[in-house]
Amino acid sequence: MKRHALATRAAILALVAVLAACTDSLTEPGESGTRWNPGETATDSRSGVDLTISYNASNQRFDGSMTNTNASAVADVRVEIHLSNGTELGPTPRVGLGPNETKSVMLDASGENFNWYSVHVELGSSSS
Repeated sequence: MKRHALATRAAILALVAVLAACTDSLTEPGESGTRWNPGETATDSRSGVDLTISYNASNQRFDGSMTNTNASAVADVRVEIHLSNGTELGPTPRVGLGPNETKSVMLDASGENFNWYSVHVELGSSSS
């Protein structure tokens, strides 16, 4: 009986650890964790790169722009969107942004059903 109780406790602890890891993985480095409703315009900023993006329901895509507000160029900028249904859109291809330069962002969401989304800007050659 003690062996069964120990096995049950171990299973519960393992389940708690897995659930905690899942909760932590909802945000990646650089992600604010802010959830936006499909009708809201999302904003994010990272190291002087500002993102503004919104969902266009009629085209089933996200349209927006990213702007480098720095006085120097920023390399390898990209954008990701996480949907409430677990789908990750992107990341977009890496681009360089000159000082005060703005570039358009578009991510296709065809066929996706979701209640909220989160966005984040990634910088550099790693995913963080």
